[in-house]
Amino acid sequence: MLNTIDGPSESVEDYLCDPEEMPLGARESRLPCPEDCVLNDWGPWSRCSLPCTTSNSRVRTAYTLRSPSVGRECPETTDKEPCGLNLNCFNYFYNITDWSTCQLSPNAVCGSGIKTRMLDCVRSDGKSVDIKFCEELNLEKKWQMNISCVVECPVNCQMSEWSPWSDCSQTCGLDGKMWRRRSVVQASQGDGRPCPPQVEQWKPCPVRPCYRWQYSDWSECRVESVVCGHGTRYRNMSCFVSDGSGDGDGSSVEEELCGSLELAIDRDKRINLKEACTLPCPGECYLMEWSDWSSCVSICAKGAGVDFGSVQVRSRAVLAQEPENLQLCPDQAWESQPCSGGECYEYKWFSGGRLNSTRPSVWCQRSDGLNVTGGCPPLNPPVDNSSCEPPCLMLKSFCSEAGICMCEEGFTEVLSPSGQLDQCAPIPILEIPTAGDKKGDVKTSRAINPTLPSTIQPGRTGRTWYLQPYGPDGKLKMWVYGVAAGAFVLLIFIVSMIYLACKKPKRPQRQRQQNNRLKPLTLAYDGDTDM
Repeated sequence: MLNTIDGPSESVEDYLCDPEEMPLGARESRLPCPEDCVLNDWGPWSRCSLPCTTSNSRVRTAYTLRSPSVGRECPETTDKEPCGLNLNCFNYFYNITDWSTCQLSPNAVCGSGIKTRMLDCVRSDGKSVDIKFCEELNLEKKWQMNISCVVECPVNCQMSEWSPWSDCSQTCGLDGKMWRRRSVVQASQGDGRPCPPQVEQWKPCPVRPCYRWQYSDWSECRVESVVCGHGTRYRNMSCFVSDGSGDGDGSSVEEELCGSLELAIDRDKRINLKEACTLPCPGECYLMEWSDWSSCVSICAKGAGVDFGSVQVRSRAVLAQEPENLQLCPDQAWESQPCSGGECYEYKWFSGGRLNSTRPSVWCQRSDGLNVTGGCPPLNPPVDNSSCEPPCLMLKSFCSEAGICMCEEGFTEVLSPSGQLDQCAPIPILEIPTAGDKKGDVKTSRAINPTLPSTIQPGRTGRTWYLQPYGPDGKLKMWVYGVAAGAFVLLIFIVSMIYLACKKPKRPQRQRQQNNRLKPLTLAYDGDTDM
């Protein structure tokens, strides 16, 4: 039933009532006999004292309606049971609800109002109960139940007009973009129309071709009045067009289309359309690429305390394709540049002490302990006029006039830590391809032995050229067959010329005059009237 101030008024749905409070619709009952003691129904249970513990209990009572006959007794009029949390004993506490919406005065749509919130009494098992259970316990109410509020009157968002389109982000090509923007003039309030999220727009720029100046490839080296030597090579500057994407070089177009552009290539205004070059002549010298810069070394006289600064050097080798032109080539080219941090070294001649009656060896050593071939003063190193001891038994070694074990032509000395000759290592061979053959026909040049003394022994040259008829596979190279064939043809030619030169000419024979009789002319008549 719906309970009102005046009492139950009308019937409602069952789910609106607490099912635990629903009274029983039927129960067991006993009709007492005339001699039995009659008690009324049990009264309500007393309330368990808080807090709920099993040591507490609750009771209920009944009273006698009719006394029993003689010899009979009435049952117990008091019932008792222990208290159990959330079974028959509950703790109670307040629960505060959320703030309500802002309540305005009647007929108002915006302005000042009041927000409220409610207190709810909750049992320890989580069930909401009547507020009286909490009020009876005099629980503290420490919350503010009402606050003032303001409902903003609805204001729609106002945006500025779109700005003009910006300039294109690129002057040409396909990737350029143009932008325009707008800003919020009035932000929305209350239930007004919100501001749109888009405050910026872009669109692609109109497609314009990209023109630029670009160099062509260098021409071949040109020399005037001769076929080789120093000359000049040229290149042109052409107008190219592309889509600006960077894929490919584009295509060449008429130069008038680049007329409005600054005369520069890759922002470099220094236009270089020609440069010096060298067209090597057959059999002449060739310059190799420059080597890497060496480590920084100080030019100094350590003992005298004189330092001329530090330098580092690089060189480029000079090679000749023809052996007979090798001596005509210029010396190796060198370049130097100043540097900082170079260390000053001192170079001295050293000779090893005698050990087990063996002859000492002589070597040049830098002040950092490194054995070098060069750098020591050009004075006579310590020598011993006796023969080399221990004997020079290493392969390709010999005893020099200075009594030092040295290596033969084409091999370089490898010294042991004690300064004695350890082995003779072959000097690497530099292969130079000839103009006619790319692989098989090569001429080899051995570098100068860096370990030889400054005075070269008689019969030994600084540079030696060799023709190698056999390839790495042990077979004769093609140029050997060509030389043999040419020699054979030349031999036949020489023999033929000698034969023709030595052959006696035949005498001319006189023609005998014979008196040949005249033979009669025979005519045949075919009946022609003209005849």
